[in-house]
Amino acid sequence: MADSYHFFMAMVPPTATKQEAKVRVVDGKPRWFPSDAWAKAESDLMAHLERFRPDEPIAEGGVLLSVEWCFPAEGHADGAPYLKKPDTDNLEKGLKDVMTRLGWWDDDARVFCETAVKMHSRVPGIRIDIEVVS
Repeated sequence: MADSYHFFMAMVPPTATKQEAKVRVVDGKPRWFPSDAWAKAESDLMAHLERFRPDEPIAEGGVLLSVEWCFPAEGHADGAPYLKKPDTDNLEKGLKDVMTRLGWWDDDARVFCETAVKMHSRVPGIRIDIEVVS
């Protein structure tokens, strides 16, 4: 198993998050379901992350996770802060849940330190850096 992973997924980052859910009443009780927008975003993330997935889940040590969310520049300078929703914490939660489902680690509780940056970029995508610390 590698001690670090560094990659860039060329894609427009999702603006839908896991927190955007639909409520339906089932058997007289409210049930929460993912929004259609999050279901698509989750599917896109899974397809892109699958290529970089480790052979074995990270099952020992802690994880330092750094993510750069590079949204289309749309008239902004390359690297300028992206100051619109979604919030970084909502982006990160969905990403870590998808990575857990794909077997990146045995539990996303291993992520003990994370940084997230949202910026405008001429090349949209998501840059992920993972360092495993024993």
